[in-house]
Amino acid sequence: MALTPEDVVNKRFTITKFRDGYDLDQVDDFLDEVVAEFKRYEDEIKALTEEKQKLAEQLEAAKAGVPAQSTAIAEKAATEESAPATGAVSTSDAIKSSNMLQLASELHDKYIHEGETKRDQLISEAEQTAHDLVSTAQKQRSKELSELDKERKKVEKNIASLREFEGEYRNTLRSYIQGQIRELENSPEPDNYPVLD
Repeated sequence: MALTPEDVVNKRFTITKFRDGYDLDQVDDFLDEVVAEFKRYEDEIKALTEEKQKLAEQLEAAKAGVPAQSTAIAEKAATEESAPATGAVSTSDAIKSSNMLQLASELHDKYIHEGETKRDQLISEAEQTAHDLVSTAQKQRSKELSELDKERKKVEKNIASLREFEGEYRNTLRSYIQGQIRELENSPEPDNYPVLD
């Protein structure tokens, strides 16, 4: 599938969740440059194609006109002495026009080839840039996920340590309270309790 300017304009990159990632304005600016270049080449190719068509039509008209002129000139040469010079000029003009059309056609083909080469180069560079962006984003995401996994394991270890501490603290507190209760139960009762007024 050929890449069109609309494909480049509509291309969207996924925003990373853990980090800002690449500057979206820079990516958009780059894509705008690629689109402008695509459109310029398309316009240039269209203009050159139209020019080639016009020149081809002129060439066909010139080729069709040369034999008719030559026949008319030959007939006129038989009757008048000045006719050969006029016929030579017409034939020479037709040859010059034909050469110019051929040169224009060659230039057109050259510009078309250069335009297509530049277009392919831009597409290749854009695809490579997109691949690099995606690859870098994936590496960054993998790195961030790895760091988050390490952090999660660290937090889980802290939670386990706190739970263990809580269990030991409860057991110690329970033993202490039970010891206090036993002491109270085993202590002799006082003879006189204070009287409350």
